[in-house]
Amino acid sequence: MNISRKTIASKIQSFFFQEDNTKGTFIAFFRIGTSVFILIHLLSIILDFTKLFGKYGIIPYDIREFILPEEMVSFTQIITFFEGYGIPESITITSLLTVFILSVIALMIGFCTRFSALTTLILYKSIYAGTYIYGIDGFVVTSLFYLVIFPSGYYLSVDNIIFKKRSRKNLNATLFKRLLQINVCLVYFFAGISKATGITWWNGEAMWKSINLWSANNVFNFDFTWLAENSYILIVLGWGVLAIEILYPVFIWSKKTRKFWLMGTLLMHIGIGVLLELYFFAAFMMFWNITAFYIDKPIDLKQLVTGFTFSKPKTKTTISQSVPLEA
Repeated sequence: MNISRKTIASKIQSFFFQEDNTKGTFIAFFRIGTSVFILIHLLSIILDFTKLFGKYGIIPYDIREFILPEEMVSFTQIITFFEGYGIPESITITSLLTVFILSVIALMIGFCTRFSALTTLILYKSIYAGTYIYGIDGFVVTSLFYLVIFPSGYYLSVDNIIFKKRSRKNLNATLFKRLLQINVCLVYFFAGISKATGITWWNGEAMWKSINLWSANNVFNFDFTWLAENSYILIVLGWGVLAIEILYPVFIWSKKTRKFWLMGTLLMHIGIGVLLELYFFAAFMMFWNITAFYIDKPIDLKQLVTGFTFSKPKTKTTISQSVPLEA
């Protein structure tokens, strides 16, 4: 019994604290990717920002405030606070957006990383508080929280250049990667269990309703009427979604099945993005999957800047071995 306990304890310790094969650069990928996503998402709505999140926007602020917890400071509350000192809403929005964008950029390049992550987290939460954007706000908030507690500024960052004496020899990023991986597994598992408790994902009804939503399939306008007479396809697709999500924690850990299950998950989100037009949700979930389970080696900084490059094999060439170009 003592031997088995030691073996179990050894495996647990190895699982959480073995040396990270990515040398921690997955954290840099996670930090940069999250920042880029936030910026792109913000720029996509920047022209309508006041209408969406202003005090007198499309959705009245008192309705948004109604569903917020009392301890949460919302964007409209900040606007109201400064209005009490004679500062108009437009100036407050412009100022806060400027600070928000600068904090995201600072997080992206890894400058004052933890402070930038915390500032971005607070402002992001206050801006999107009371606004439902299909759950993607929750995943972004979780990512920013991780960037606050992760050693985010230790890899491919300005902080790492400034603090040259800061050593990473004793810093093991495996625990941080495991936290993200376990989080992803729990998300899919409980999402699948939640779907499985109802009948609509078993009989294809959920798939049919999803592709026929008023907000879905407006860009490509695919004709899905033929599926009404071939409902078995909807049933198979529904079962496929359930299998991918519920069995995700089982097959994603094995090296033999990881690529297959990861590819299936990515294809599922591509379908969600294309058919349901939930582009940001699909893209960010794909980003989480790639960060957690695809990156398994150090990231080359040159590849992040210049893209993928193919290096030619180095061979020693002598004059006698050289071949004329005309040959």
